Amino acid sequence: MDFKAILLDLDDTLYDYEYAHQQGMDAVFAYIASHTSRSYAELEQVFQLAKNSVKADLGATAASHNRMLYFQRMFEYLHVNAQVHTLEAYRLYWDTFLPAMRLKKGVHAFLNKTKEIPICIVTDLTTHIQHRKLVYLGIQERINYMVTSEEAGVEKPHPHIFQLALNKLGMEAGEVIMIGDHYEKDVVAASTLGITSFWLNQKAAHKNPLAIGNFLHVYEKLTASRLLL
Repeated sequence: MDFKAILLDLDDTLYDYEYAHQQGMDAVFAYIASHTSRSYAELEQVFQLAKNSVKADLGATAASHNRMLYFQRMFEYLHVNAQVHTLEAYRLYWDTFLPAMRLKKGVHAFLNKTKEIPICIVTDLTTHIQHRKLVYLGIQERINYMVTSEEAGVEKPHPHIFQLALNKLGMEAGEVIMIGDHYEKDVVAASTLGITSFWLNQKAAHKNPLAIGNFLHVYEKLTASRLLL
């Protein structure tokens, strides 16, 4: 049967997360280095400790992704006044990260070719920053709905986050497809609910026949399988 809607992951599916993240962290580390005598390598290590500590405390929740919490704890570990520097580090990170995002190959073409089909973003992380990402990527008008782990109260691969997306669309699992870069959290999780899923992962595509390299290849798969007519 033809599908009637698309569930779509955001981070590392629509754009290269690692590149944008590294640009943001470079800006933050440069800022911190100007106020301390710590090396880049040391700052990187302390940031990772702070991030891991926050995640261990909060578990699988949207708040566990909050960079404000990472930076606050990082400054605490560095014995630097977190109340003076946390907000500026947070601002620097996102003010650098967001403009560094670039849509992956084939995204614009795919969105245009499927422009009559509603799309719901299904993503971990907090709602505010995910909306900002859509605006910076310039695709907010093409997206009809969004479900974040903050709104759902659980993270992927929990089925509730996908069910909430189906509820917003007013559709059943067999009427939608899921496209995402993470095999377990996106593909396996959605497939378990009966959602036809596509693993969009360029790195994995070189060595795993289950992975698809880019959005144009996804579109070809859809037309070849007659899911899209």
